[in-house]
Amino acid sequence: MEQLIGKYGLDAKYKVVSTATAGECIENLSMLDGINTVFLSGIHSHDRNIILKYCVENNITVFVVPRIGDTIMSGAHHMHMFHLPMLRVGRYNPQPEYLFVKRLLDIVISAIALVILSPIFLVTAIAIKATDHGPVFYKQIRLTKDGKEFGILKFRSMRVDAEKDGVARLSSGENDDRITPVGKIIRACRVDELPQLINILKGDLSIVGPRPERPEIAAQYCEEMPEFSLRLQAKAGLTGYAQVYGKYNTTPYDKLTMDLMYIAHPSIVEDFKIMFATVKILFMPESTEGVSEGQTTAMSGESH
Repeated sequence: MEQLIGKYGLDAKYKVVSTATAGECIENLSMLDGINTVFLSGIHSHDRNIILKYCVENNITVFVVPRIGDTIMSGAHHMHMFHLPMLRVGRYNPQPEYLFVKRLLDIVISAIALVILSPIFLVTAIAIKATDHGPVFYKQIRLTKDGKEFGILKFRSMRVDAEKDGVARLSSGENDDRITPVGKIIRACRVDELPQLINILKGDLSIVGPRPERPEIAAQYCEEMPEFSLRLQAKAGLTGYAQVYGKYNTTPYDKLTMDLMYIAHPSIVEDFKIMFATVKILFMPESTEGVSEGQTTAMSGESH
C-alpha cells in the first residue's frame, strides 16, 4: 500500500507515518491514536473487524481493499425477518426494467455507432486486406452470461498463424512480434475492437459488463481461483468496471473483485459512468500494456 500511494502520486495527500501487521496493531490498538487515515489490505475478517470498530469509535477514516466475499456482501438486500435485521444475498438478479433499458441502450448506441464509424470500418478493412491478403475479421470464442459461448468479432491485428500451435496466449503488448504493422496502428487506436458493435447489436454482448474471457483461459483461472466463474452471472460487455479502473495486466483476482462490484450494484447511471470513463482511457497508453511475452494467462503476480 505504501508503494501504491507513492506510485499514484497520493504521497502529497497521505504521509505514511507507520506500517504494521494486523497482529501488531491488535496487540496495541492505541498505536492508531492521532492517525487520520488507515489503509487495510489482505487482513482476515476477524482481525479487520477489531481494527474497524476501533477506528470508527475514534473517528479514523478507513480504506479497505475488499476480498471477494466482501464484494458479494456489498450487494446484499437489507431486510427484517424474525424481528431481526437480515442481509439477503443471492445470485445476480436485476430488475426487469433495468435489463430492458440496458438492452434498449445497447441497440440504439451500437446501431448509431456502426453508421457513424462505417468509413473507419471500410478503411481498416482495405488496409488489412492490402497488406497481407488475409481475412479482415478475426472471430474468437468467448464466454458470456451463464458460460454461454459466442464468437467475438475483431479486426485482425495479428498474423494468421499467431496461434498455430493451438495454445491461447495473451498479447505481450506492442512488442509482440505476432502483431502486424496495420495491427499495431489499429490496436493503438482501439479500432480492432470496433466490430464488437455487431456483437452488441446481435445481443451477444452488452456495452457494459464483465469483459468476456476465452474458455481455455477462463478454465486456467478457475483452477487456481474457482470464484472466477462468478463473473458469468451477467452478460459480458465491450467495456466494464475492470477495464476502466484496472489495467490490461491487472491480476485476475483484482479484475474479478472489480467485476463483482459492478454486478453487485446494477445501475444505468453506473453504466453511463463507465461508458464516459472508457472514452477517457482511450487516450491513456498504459491501458494497452501487455503481460509477459509468451505468457498464456495473467494469473502470475500478486494482487493488491
